[in-house]
Amino acid sequence: MVERPKFQRGFRVGELAQATGLTVRTLHHYEHIGLLSPRARTKTGHRVYDESDVRRLYQVCALRDMGLPLVEIRHILDDKPRLVDLLRAHSLRVEAEISRLERLRGLLRHALTHGRRLAADDLLATIEATATVSRRVDSLQQDLHRQGKAFEARWRKLGAELRACMKRGLAPASPRVLALAHKARSYIGEFAGGDDTTIAALAHLRRVAPPKNLAGWTPALMKYLDQALTELELEKEKSC
Repeated sequence: MVERPKFQRGFRVGELAQATGLTVRTLHHYEHIGLLSPRARTKTGHRVYDESDVRRLYQVCALRDMGLPLVEIRHILDDKPRLVDLLRAHSLRVEAEISRLERLRGLLRHALTHGRRLAADDLLATIEATATVSRRVDSLQQDLHRQGKAFEARWRKLGAELRACMKRGLAPASPRVLALAHKARSYIGEFAGGDDTTIAALAHLRRVAPPKNLAGWTPALMKYLDQALTELELEKEKSC
């Protein structure tokens, strides 16, 4: 936050810039957009900011430090709306941005985890697939918030059943494993909303860059599921 300067008869633009830590160019921009206009000028045309101008600039800096856009700051200072309502709305925007950045961080960490062992083309495909799935998650935020635990519980249950088959040494093409793969395919289709691009992205991540532990699913278990899904597709082709 900019420290409020002491008022001394008047500030010229350079003096005010130095006192507030802003640049002359910034103050000119504020004047251009109608956010801060000096109340007076000298006979030679130099801007002179009075005490009310300095007070307004201090308020601009305080609101800007909270991340409010300049257009909204001008609205607050000129139109005097209910500030608490605007701050509440801005808080929601900040929370949404934090969530977006957290997902971006997850995407970057996932890419870095697999980056050393993947060729450039595979890594780019992995980033694209992760972004596709992330966008789908964004579109399902309400459902995931409301039913997240239920979604995770059924995937954990399916994973436990499939893991038991893997430990017993059942082949991916065995009837029991195929039945579980059919259920998994239904879950995947439901999550993807029937979108082929999202389904393909999930398949790529299963094969190339599976997470180490997602709702109890390990890379080995995902590989086993992927083999079973492949067998399921082969069975479908034979029946056609």
